[in-house]
Amino acid sequence: MKLEMKYWVDVFGGKLEKIQVDLKPFGFRMAPIAQLRTLIADRDVRVEKGKPTIVRVQTITLPSNTFVGPLNIMRHTLGCVLDVLECGVPTRVEEEKCINNVVFLPIESGEIKKGDIIGALKVFYVKTGFLGKILNMGEPKVEMVKEKVAGNLVWRDNGNVHTEKVEVEDLIYGRTHVALWEPVIADEEVQLRAGEVVRVKIREIEIPANTIVVPIGFALNAYGSLVDIVEIGRPSRVEEEKKISHAVFLPIEDGKVERGDLLGVVSIYFVGLGDYRELVRGEPKEFTMVYKSGGGVVRKTVKLDPFGFQRKPIARWELLIADERKKLQAGKTCLISVKKLKIPRNSLIYPMHIMRNPYGVFIDTILDRLARVEEEKTIGKVIFLPLIDGEISKGDLIGIINVYDVEVSSIEKLRSWVSEWIEAQQQIPYE
Repeated sequence: MKLEMKYWVDVFGGKLEKIQVDLKPFGFRMAPIAQLRTLIADRDVRVEKGKPTIVRVQTITLPSNTFVGPLNIMRHTLGCVLDVLECGVPTRVEEEKCINNVVFLPIESGEIKKGDIIGALKVFYVKTGFLGKILNMGEPKVEMVKEKVAGNLVWRDNGNVHTEKVEVEDLIYGRTHVALWEPVIADEEVQLRAGEVVRVKIREIEIPANTIVVPIGFALNAYGSLVDIVEIGRPSRVEEEKKISHAVFLPIEDGKVERGDLLGVVSIYFVGLGDYRELVRGEPKEFTMVYKSGGGVVRKTVKLDPFGFQRKPIARWELLIADERKKLQAGKTCLISVKKLKIPRNSLIYPMHIMRNPYGVFIDTILDRLARVEEEKTIGKVIFLPLIDGEISKGDLIGIINVYDVEVSSIEKLRSWVSEWIEAQQQIPYE
């Protein structure tokens, strides 16, 4: 498939260029290990609540055959990282690349200082190929270099802002591909205004040690998207348990969150080499689904038993292509129709990060109808957050998603999958 990709030549918002790209039906096999890199602000920048801001970071160079994604659970008291930007011309997964800017969504106004840790980046190592050949591929080659960086942890506790100088070493971790699903449920009422980001108190979620949190990829509330979750107090390491008490929610229209409403769902992936079979646990949850039907908003009480899934180590890329012309206003969240994209039953998605549209980032996908993971789904719209004024043309690339096959099952089955993984991975070197 041939399409035109637009990008900024020098600096964001500077000179806009176009290149013709021939995108073929490619997929990839993931390596069993991944890496965390720290995102550190490279200059002072003033941010304003709800206004997405480009923040310059210390340059991170990535090897060929990698793609990335921000580490969820907010890392800076002022907000969260939504996406990252490459240095110059967009590159392919197979090429070396560098990251020097991030898209930061402030949940309150303030100043990010040079040296502040504003987030972390997951680096995934892959081997790419045509869809018909990836099943027979061997394991991707992984060449990692661990670095240690110094930065400032900045967090809020009991209304006070704390700053602590720390040294952080890149974390290399094993990937089980096994995850729990955790509903994120509002524990207060909040009035919503379209495009005005809010922090919502939620029923406390206990995140086990040695886990990575990932949004599910589909918007599951009629009024907007779950952007991130928030741990009060000093940010914890991946190796530590966490208690999550708030969520960052971005409304796409005026409305109201009521106590007990489902804001979204996160996947909690188990990582590392620890024997944490006893941590694969859960309990039944009851919440209110808030979705659109017949032109209106419907609320329906749902009871859900704990369950999760195992993701396959191979996946494919799909394109989100605009199916309409849309005027954009900086900082004003909007819906954009995209060419219908069918997601097969027993599949999940994950954004292909590194911003692919010059005007902003897509936040979430919207399904044509509410559907379970086990059912076939169709993406018809996306939630898009513009960073500057502009215009989307029909046929423009909005973004790319990774589509994974998964097997959904109960907690008991997840424990057996983790046991098998632990036994099979003991020989992988992590140093």
